Amino acid sequence: MFSVATPVITVFTLTGPQDRLRQIARERAYRTCAPEQMTWEDETTLVMTLESGIGTSFLGHGLGLSDEYPDVSIRGMEYFDCFDDPGFAKWQGGELVYEADLITVFGILFPTDATKDWPGCSASFWHRSPPLTAAIAENCPDFDLMPLRKLVGPAPGWVQTSDGFATLFLRLPSTPDTQDGLGVIFYPGIGRSTLVTGIDRFGGAARFRRQAYGQISAQCPELRAVLRDCWKADEKKRRKARQEQKVLRMRLKKAEQERGDNVFSFFDTDSWVM
Repeated sequence: MFSVATPVITVFTLTGPQDRLRQIARERAYRTCAPEQMTWEDETTLVMTLESGIGTSFLGHGLGLSDEYPDVSIRGMEYFDCFDDPGFAKWQGGELVYEADLITVFGILFPTDATKDWPGCSASFWHRSPPLTAAIAENCPDFDLMPLRKLVGPAPGWVQTSDGFATLFLRLPSTPDTQDGLGVIFYPGIGRSTLVTGIDRFGGAARFRRQAYGQISAQCPELRAVLRDCWKADEKKRRKARQEQKVLRMRLKKAEQERGDNVFSFFDTDSWVM
């Protein structure tokens, strides 16, 4: 049996006097990472990048650096294979200031400028935690949902985008400091929808809950017309999905009977569960 390693990228950003950072760079060469994986962001910021893991835990390695160099500020970031669920941490004066795992529940791209290589604003929603705001503000300073206000949406205060499978309707926070944004993630092809409440400018959300199309329409009457259009547009696709699920359930039930056990009962026959 072959196993495939998941690429792991770990980045430590050290901030302090340039002479001190140069000394640290010499001491950590080939210990933390190779010299060519150390870069200078500016005169007082040294960035060390470690690929494919570091042989110990992300927090453990950061704590070791912080113990050895308590006179510099250290920010750490680690992610596996992609940037969807990064982990962030910060050490100051030898102490852990914050540690935050940004668990992405939903992410989608808003196309805002077709002339740019990255023609959009990524709207991602995470389970909010106390360190979330500090972690995003320091490590992803350009991530902010508020600029989406300039887009024209389906109803006053709302913006909309789709990736061909899911459609996001987003009501942005009323001010940059509030957590009263609202999101509707609508899957018209399968007839599913999720309501996201308590959204802040950084995508942190208080709650995610599955709701029926009718419930969403009742709670967001200003979206009723556009939701109805989305619902009708994919009626044939939903009917086909229901037929495919019915056939799958019948096949699993037949296989279960032939085996004489309930081994297949552990599997969810609804392949569209979010």
